[in-house]
Amino acid sequence: MLRWEEEKEQFYNWWSETTTREIVFYFLCAFFLMGFILQYYYYLGISGANNWQRFMRNAAECLILIFLTELTTGKSLLHPFWRIGYIPFFGWTLIFPYVLIHARNGITAARLNHLSPYFLTSVASLLFIFFVMNVISKVVVGRKLAAFICLIPIAFFSFNAFIFLAHYTYMGILMSPREMFFATSDPIRWFERIVLPHIGGLRLALMGTGIVAYLVLYYRWIYRSAYNLHTRWVRKSNAHSLIHRILQFLVFIGCAWLLIRWVSECFPLHDYEIIRQYKSYIDFVNSTRF
Repeated sequence: MLRWEEEKEQFYNWWSETTTREIVFYFLCAFFLMGFILQYYYYLGISGANNWQRFMRNAAECLILIFLTELTTGKSLLHPFWRIGYIPFFGWTLIFPYVLIHARNGITAARLNHLSPYFLTSVASLLFIFFVMNVISKVVVGRKLAAFICLIPIAFFSFNAFIFLAHYTYMGILMSPREMFFATSDPIRWFERIVLPHIGGLRLALMGTGIVAYLVLYYRWIYRSAYNLHTRWVRKSNAHSLIHRILQFLVFIGCAWLLIRWVSECFPLHDYEIIRQYKSYIDFVNSTRF
């Protein structure tokens, strides 16, 4: 009983440290972020924004999830830990809808429901990277390894969007399962016959150099943000309630579920699954004897 009273006291202390102004600011940050995405979709000419099922419901769920993450961690969307995830987040938010609509083999008469998997995955990636930053910031031994671990999801989400955009820029079409099937079936021939003629060796070399520079600079940014954080962003608090930690864990579970549920519906995992099924069918036909 004494332990429970201590936990409640620590929880109330944490809550009392959170001012009404901070709560309103957290909500406004999440609201304006969702509003920005919605306005961008309007700009692209995507319809269905006023339908509760499915996009508006998903947008409300993401708004609440972002708001609760800010509230339980005490870090608004302006905090450096959030900024680390902005490049992959906006890459997914801006690039995928644009290419899916403007590519010659893209979506015609696009509605927001068509883009829900990419929207939800982009929000989930932002939340996931933020939580990873919170975890690695508490590491004392092995900080370089921790920063490298944080770099892995950032590289995954960043390069998926960049590859998707590059393919559209030089080919004029989006990379569908059909294009990926040829690329994975005979990558050398695909590289020689398609990639080199359209992009060129010099551009490929520059792109490779840019990728390396991107990773190096991002790694330094992660390390500096996690371990050399300015004092203005360090929240002074003595409240470490177990209830508070459980709330943070529940919010993280919501973020993880969102990511696991929807990333498989997007490029490239969704396309890889279609290719795998197609190859399994071909292998089955080839091995069947009548």
